[in-house]
Amino acid sequence: MEKKAIFVLLFVTALLILYQPTTQAQTTIISVTNTGDDKGPGYYGYPTNDVFKAGVFRITKFEVITTDTSVIFKTYFSNLGGNPWNGPNGFSMQYVQIYIGTTASGILTRTDTYGLNIALRYDYGWHFALLLAPGWGTGPVPQDQRAALYYSNGTSVVQNGDFKVYAETDKNSIVAEVSKKLLTDIDNISKWKIVVAVASYDGFGPMKVRTAGIKGGEWVLNATQTASQDLIPKISKAITKGIEPRVLGLVVVSPEYPNGITANQQHEWLNSYDPDKGLLAIVPAFAPTILTTTLTTSIPYTTSIPYTTTVTTTVTDWSTAAGLGIVMLIIGFAVGYILRRPKAT
Repeated sequence: MEKKAIFVLLFVTALLILYQPTTQAQTTIISVTNTGDDKGPGYYGYPTNDVFKAGVFRITKFEVITTDTSVIFKTYFSNLGGNPWNGPNGFSMQYVQIYIGTTASGILTRTDTYGLNIALRYDYGWHFALLLAPGWGTGPVPQDQRAALYYSNGTSVVQNGDFKVYAETDKNSIVAEVSKKLLTDIDNISKWKIVVAVASYDGFGPMKVRTAGIKGGEWVLNATQTASQDLIPKISKAITKGIEPRVLGLVVVSPEYPNGITANQQHEWLNSYDPDKGLLAIVPAFAPTILTTTLTTSIPYTTSIPYTTTVTTTVTDWSTAAGLGIVMLIIGFAVGYILRRPKAT
């Protein structure tokens, strides 16, 4: 009886060990709280329907975390706003797009975005992008409504076991958990250039992004809620041409912006669109260039300077010297002759 009890105890212990949930160690590589605001270029407002709770587009923190097998991207909000339309991924309101430029070389880069009406600065071109949608349908967003990972060559991975998207409602965060085997350059995450943008998800909107209107509406962003009067013509023309930014919140993390960005930077960058030239806003905006020019001027001229040069030359007249020598020699012989001549007796 005792042996049977011992066997049962050992069997139960083995089962507990085998089926004990395992947790992987997590390392936070990036964590920033400087995350702009939810006013887009500085003057946008939410649609008027009550479903759009305050703070649902206000990013408060962004993190990149690694485990042994995955890279986890977490975007936190002031308020997820619940899940009023029962999105399969646990959220309904937000459309988070994450664009990543790695340090890898020899890979195609792109500067376009999916329906945001912004372009990335050339040196922030992306190698892969995460489009985190609420998750209806079966195909990848924006053709359908499932979250997708896009590579710069146009191929994509629809969310699955290697690419999970879900909400942490207790933390007001939207999470993308991506298997390391789907990514590249994972040893240099701290050097990646990452642009995170949140738009308002609209399953019926262009590219699944909610648009902005000059006065807004129940289901339309208000593009002029706090805009000054001098900006309204520019905004109106941009909406008419369909190039108004459709981004509410923005985060940029890179070696250039290791601590994220301020609300003022977000406003400046998203307000850099030019409807007269049909140009989208650039993120990050181009830094002002201070041009230093060295001017070298050649002036041809000819100057005549009068001058007098006195040259002293010593000349020896050898003909005169020779004649004088001969005369002296004759005189010498004569004197010698006179002196040596015998005297008379």
